[in-house]
This record gives sequence, structure tokens and C-alpha cells, in this order.
Amino acid sequence: MKKRKFLAVACMGLVTAAVISPLASAQMYNGNAVYKVMRSNGSPQLIVANRAPGENLTITYPGATSSRRVTANACGLIVLRDGASSSLADLVSVDSSPINQASLPTQLLPRCVDGNLEEARPANFKTGAGEVVVVKTPNTVYEAVYAGGRERRVTANACGFAAVNSTSALDWADAANQSFSIGGISYNMNTLPIANPEPLCRSGQLYNPAGWP
Repeated sequence: MKKRKFLAVACMGLVTAAVISPLASAQMYNGNAVYKVMRSNGSPQLIVANRAPGENLTITYPGATSSRRVTANACGLIVLRDGASSSLADLVSVDSSPINQASLPTQLLPRCVDGNLEEARPANFKTGAGEVVVVKTPNTVYEAVYAGGRERRVTANACGFAAVNSTSALDWADAANQSFSIGGISYNMNTLPIANPEPLCRSGQLYNPAGWP
């Protein structure tokens, strides 16, 4: 197997311009400060370059969903209300079942007394107060999914670039996460240029792959 060759970009001392470019531009691949590399496990990694070391960055995923655990009460009702991070307008599903709020009947929310409703509610409904009520198995935990996008905060390393991998919550393989923005500029993971191998940062020293365009 051939060894990968890297050009070390020195932070101090005289460097010949024809051989090594300045630190910031050396992180760019073919003129791009945002690109991707493919990891050995086949998953993409996002590179955001030309940043100040330690700079905090926010990546916005407008199509991403979020989820939270919800519990049915002793009578089997899940009562959903607007929250700071979970707006009812963005409610998509509960327990993988889509919730169409426009089609739900408006009904009173009956009291739950000793595990029994004062008035039967066999199907999902909404209340005049704007709550969405989902009928499930009593005392059981479910997952409610919300649209509305998500944000992820990352930090540039000592060499001034951030390497962003997938997470279980924000997987690059999920179509909803492939469009994102940084600083108001939109990108798509599928159309980013692919740079292999990736730049490396070791003890604050940037190693730029030889042969990059």
C-alpha cells in the first residue's frame, strides 16, 4: 500500500510560496472552503475550512426532524402542548403514526379518574385550548417527531478547520439532513466536492495532502 504524502504547513519561519501556500488557503480544496472527504467506513465527513482556531460554528439543517419521549397517562391519553423546542405546528407523528391536525375533531379533554375517563375517547382529537391528544396504551412511553429543522454547533480545531461526522441524531445518510447552511450560505452534502485524503491537524500543525488541486 502506498503511503499518503502530506505537505506540512509551517506556522512560523520562512516558507517557499511555490511549494506551500499560506495556512488558510492550504486548507482549501480546489478553491473550496467547504467540502467533504470519505471515511474508511464509507461515510462522508464534512470539512469547514478557513476559520479561526477555536471558532464556534452553527450548522443549520432546515429539513431535519427532532424527537422527544412522551408518555400516555393512566387512561391512555398523550396530551401534547406547545413547548419552547417542540411546536405543535411542527408535529409530524407519534409512535411512527402521522398526525394530521386539520382532520382531528375538537373535543373536551375528559378527566382521568382511577384509570378511567369520565367520557370515552376512542380516537385522537384536539381541544379548544389547542392541545393535541393521542390515544395509546396507558402508562407507555412513545416517541413524538417534530419537523422545523435543527442546529448543530461545532468548533474549529487548532489549525482552523472543523471536521464534522454523522451522529445518530443527524446522520448524513438521512435525506432530510443533506441540505444545510453555514453562516446563511446553503450547501448540499451530495454535491460537495470530494477531497481525498483529508487535511490533518496534529499538535496545531496543518498537514496538507500533496497533489491537491
